[in-house]
Amino acid sequence: MNIQHRIDRPHESGCIEVYGDDPYEWRILDHTGHVVRDSAGYGSGTGAYASPELALRDAISFDADDSVVPIFFRHGGDAELENAAQAHRTADTLRAMALAMNSAIGQAQSDSRHATDGEAQDYLDARIIALQRIVREIEETAGRLQAAIQATAE
Repeated sequence: MNIQHRIDRPHESGCIEVYGDDPYEWRILDHTGHVVRDSAGYGSGTGAYASPELALRDAISFDADDSVVPIFFRHGGDAELENAAQAHRTADTLRAMALAMNSAIGQAQSDSRHATDGEAQDYLDARIIALQRIVREIEETAGRLQAAIQATAE
């Protein structure tokens, strides 16, 4: 297969490839390299392209359209792969949220060392405790989601 263009997906992990030698087709791959969508006859509504640039344009547009539901899988295994990829992205998002909240905890702890009155200190202490609970819940949820992904893969 002759790959004309390969770019990172702009909105999710994975890549977009344009392939072929006139006519050209496009496909979208998830972060593990599995084909999520392919314009070559799997219901994308497009035909073969005379230009690789047009195929790339349509692939990017198709990938960015959140209203598009990937209903043209070859078999049930593809749907399972897409579900696993989505669960993986969700777990990554949860981990990123926990990291950002840990940064906020660090800032609140730094601020609490400089609090000038008891009311400010109480507020910051309560904020730190609440953020720590939220982070713990998010991290546990991400862990459970990762465990479910691994269990499904086996």
